Amino acid sequence: MKIKMTAATMMFLFSQTSLSQPWIASDQIYTRAAIEQLVSEGIIKRPVNSYPLMWQGIAQDIENVDESSLSQDAQFALMRLKHELRFAQKKSFSSIKVSANSEPKVDSDITPGSQSKAAIQGYSVLTGKNVSAKVSVTYRNKGENGKKTVYDGSYLAVLLGNWSLSAEQVYKWNGPSNDNALILSHNSDAMPGIRLTRLNTDYYGPSFLSFIGPWNISAFIGKNKYPKQDEYDNKYWHLRFSASPINGLELGLNQATQFDGPNEGHDFNDLMNAVVGSTKENQFGLNKYNQLSSLDIKYSTRIFNQSVAVYSELAQNARTSAAKKHTLATVGAEHFTGARDYLVKSFVEYSDNKAQCSYLGTNYHCLYQTPFYPQGYRHLGDTISSNSGDNNRSVTMGMQYQRINGYAGFIKLREKRFDQDAPYKRQMQLSVGYQQALFNGQLSVDVSAFKQVGQSGDNDYDGALSTSWEYRF
Repeated sequence: MKIKMTAATMMFLFSQTSLSQPWIASDQIYTRAAIEQLVSEGIIKRPVNSYPLMWQGIAQDIENVDESSLSQDAQFALMRLKHELRFAQKKSFSSIKVSANSEPKVDSDITPGSQSKAAIQGYSVLTGKNVSAKVSVTYRNKGENGKKTVYDGSYLAVLLGNWSLSAEQVYKWNGPSNDNALILSHNSDAMPGIRLTRLNTDYYGPSFLSFIGPWNISAFIGKNKYPKQDEYDNKYWHLRFSASPINGLELGLNQATQFDGPNEGHDFNDLMNAVVGSTKENQFGLNKYNQLSSLDIKYSTRIFNQSVAVYSELAQNARTSAAKKHTLATVGAEHFTGARDYLVKSFVEYSDNKAQCSYLGTNYHCLYQTPFYPQGYRHLGDTISSNSGDNNRSVTMGMQYQRINGYAGFIKLREKRFDQDAPYKRQMQLSVGYQQALFNGQLSVDVSAFKQVGQSGDNDYDGALSTSWEYRF
């Protein structure tokens, strides 16, 4: 069998250099916008719709680019990424962040939502030749899930050839959506666990499979915790495969499984069955494992000198004797424009995650709940998947703006429609965010306004304010 390996991959495998942070965190929405613009421009030619996103391949793609041949918005995106890369290559750095929120929990999007009324976070990142570590400690006042001290963002990553193995408690986001990731988002606190992923997604392998192009595989196993009820904790398994067979096109396959739950017993076969997607049933004739799978696709290109993209994600549950398969769907479109000193990303997204099943007279969500996982598809009380919650249809429009001098902001309008048995018939949310440099740090302010329409037609209004200031040194 003939094996093909690119020169860039060979150089990587024998390189003695490493990055201080091996990946781009899931909360860097303006960095993500720059990456997406360069995918549409044809500069970045690999899977990018899964966060944390490894730096290695991105750095390779942007290293020797002829800037004069790029559109003006691509020139800004390239400048932004090179700046972020220089910071990621530092051998060590630290940060302190303070935040205050009028509400402990507000519906989030690609940025993790607040989980407390006030918090102070400190972290430090250190790197060696093949090891990177981050210790992050956050103290919360009036935390939403009762947790006062959390270690979200912490990890220990070891580079093994073209693989990264990490023990971590970091936020994740899978799929191309901007508002509703149907399988895995960072709407909840970060889940502790172990993750294995490719470091550089260049293709190397048998020549007859080279049509799949750059590809990635990421496997994670963690502990799915209940709020203050450790005796009901269960395990969580997630696997994602993604590939870019042609420039601008990314395909992703995801499988997620909750297993080893309450009253289900504990043995090694639970893990193996979760990995291979077993449909083993228990004494009640229901699947012993809460299994979800999804397919996502995104295509980015330039049309009439404009950067655009379209995307979709479809998710289903595993078949059981008590429920038919139900499909959830998210579809969306993006547009990018700008100049050498700014970039604007706009998007519109529709998501349908209604899927109601029943068991012994009790209704539950076919994907996000089962009778044998009382918490549902949640971690510490918050959904692991869709930011808009269970059993609703939502439409979201958003815009992000960033300048070369550090000023940035976003605006988002979301409408959700619920079933008749929900407290509200409809909810509208308007969120506005802004950030700028202040006292050698970064100030962020987010404001949200809500209108809820009751089933009887009465209206309820609410609002929320979130602020934070971060200083890196």
